Amino acid sequence: NYPKVLRVGWKGIRDEAQAIANDPNSTREQRDLARAVVICAEAVPEFMARYAAEAERQASEATDPARRAELLEIARICRRVPWLPPETFPEALQALWTTHMLLMAAESYPGPGVSPGRVDQYLYPYYEADIQSGRLTREQAKEWLECWWIKHNYVYDYQGWVGTNQGINSSFGQLITLAGMKADGSDASNELTYLMLDVIEEINLLEPKPNVRIHARTPDRLLERLVSMLSKTQGSAFLINFDENSMAGLRWQGLPEDRLWDYAPVGCLENTLQGCDRSGTVDVNLNLAKAVELALNDGRDVATGKQIGPKTGDPRDFQSFDQFFAAFKAQLKHLLEWIIRVNDMADAGRARWEPVPYMSALVDGCLQSGKDSNAGGAEFNFLTVEGVALATAADSLAAVKKLVFEDKQIAMDDLLAAIRANFEGHEPLRQTLINKAPKYGNDDPYVDDIAREVSRFWTEEAFRHVSPTGKRYRGGYLSWNYWIAYAPTTAATPDGRKRGQYLSNAVCPVNGADRKGPTAVIKSVGRLGLETAPNGASHTMSFSPALLRSAEQRQKLAALLRAYGRVGGTCLQINVISPETLREAQKHPDEYRNLLVRVTGYNAYFVGLGKEIQDEIIARESHAL
Repeated sequence: NYPKVLRVGWKGIRDEAQAIANDPNSTREQRDLARAVVICAEAVPEFMARYAAEAERQASEATDPARRAELLEIARICRRVPWLPPETFPEALQALWTTHMLLMAAESYPGPGVSPGRVDQYLYPYYEADIQSGRLTREQAKEWLECWWIKHNYVYDYQGWVGTNQGINSSFGQLITLAGMKADGSDASNELTYLMLDVIEEINLLEPKPNVRIHARTPDRLLERLVSMLSKTQGSAFLINFDENSMAGLRWQGLPEDRLWDYAPVGCLENTLQGCDRSGTVDVNLNLAKAVELALNDGRDVATGKQIGPKTGDPRDFQSFDQFFAAFKAQLKHLLEWIIRVNDMADAGRARWEPVPYMSALVDGCLQSGKDSNAGGAEFNFLTVEGVALATAADSLAAVKKLVFEDKQIAMDDLLAAIRANFEGHEPLRQTLINKAPKYGNDDPYVDDIAREVSRFWTEEAFRHVSPTGKRYRGGYLSWNYWIAYAPTTAATPDGRKRGQYLSNAVCPVNGADRKGPTAVIKSVGRLGLETAPNGASHTMSFSPALLRSAEQRQKLAALLRAYGRVGGTCLQINVISPETLREAQKHPDEYRNLLVRVTGYNAYFVGLGKEIQDEIIARESHAL
């Protein structure tokens, strides 16, 4: 709840906690947490006094009068905020950054999913007042914003040395949200929204990751600005959330209707309410394609021969696709219960051993309940199961249904032999699977409806489970990098994929399987019924920059974005970059150090990724409009 810091300061938070600690009617748990919050809050002005003292020291040695005045202003601001509520735009930015820095440090690991939220909304009153009073010009406010932007990237100076093979240096999840709607459904974009978009376009840094919310009433001006940025930016400038569909998911999971409008994604794209919702981001990942493998092998892992799933029968004895689909669902349910049991242990461990009082101070419900944020104290709490390889699973199921059971073009015995041999010696059969079976992403109800049933089955099943801290499991499609990590451990699949070839990413089609253009792809995504995946569903599309040079083509992209919201998509990220540019970046990385691309739910510097992921991004289908 960053807006709360701006309203009352850490002094106000300390006073609230002190009152609870002193209240004789408070429970022991409430008093313990309140005392911890008091200690944390009172450390804030002491911490900031060190910055103020250093600024004053430098000011005493400065020979440039302008720099001396600047340093003294820094000292003044640091002695005031965030202990007291800010009064100006620069003070608000400093209060916001200090609080964010403390939370990130207290969480003390990459990827806590701590996001500043709807910054253009709660910072706008300070910006507007300073502009109207003449305290700041637009350019001065922009410079303050650029400084704030840069601060979010300091950590990568050291983290870039580790974990970069899969872009893990982008894992801090500092996501900001722009635009969207107000409580009455009207558009919320303002002049600060556009100023921040200017900063995003010009500064081209990894963090904070921008998310722009659009909806039916989004003005053409904003949509045109977004399309213009996409057409001029190498890579992906931002992620787009579609309000009506994202809010439908939050409604499905039971959040109050009158608060849905104020959601702000965290981490990569995970939808949460701002200030009162500490839901998990990527808690566990469910390999949907693995359930196909197990259904084909009576619950046995092909590589090891071990029985890791229930015995659901020899598929050669099945008389109908319905029998095979039932076996698939039984295997999928088993995998889901397995990973949830493991995560339940982690959830209980975090509650017992990892208190986060700074976080708890800023999440509504924790002080009131006396429960730490990690113990389920927030007003709203959910954990997340991310579905991996939806298209791979759906295409595989469609191939079995069409080619084995309906057309009887392939015998089940032959299919099993080919899969167990990883298609070695079975290339004609593999080509039949690739070219003759329906593929998700082509506006084909035959396979899209299978994907929808798979999606709704596992997400509804996940939602029945509740963790030891009372957090219900909700579904989503982020995939992180697990569509890569699971590839070697997933046997060949009936869509023609060999073991080791990447699985499909989030709700994207299998690479190369979408052959009818972007409109067909988004209609397939829209058929999924993504309200049962309220965490968010990542969808990445790629376009060649050459296709966005004319005004007519840019208008078509704007129309595509409008259509995406109408058909039911929740979250879209667009890479506008040519495969040729990416290949050049592979050859000459020093010349492309600032090239950002969208991997799945997050941005990463292309040259910092491992070659395997670089090749996968290059292989993604570039669409025409």
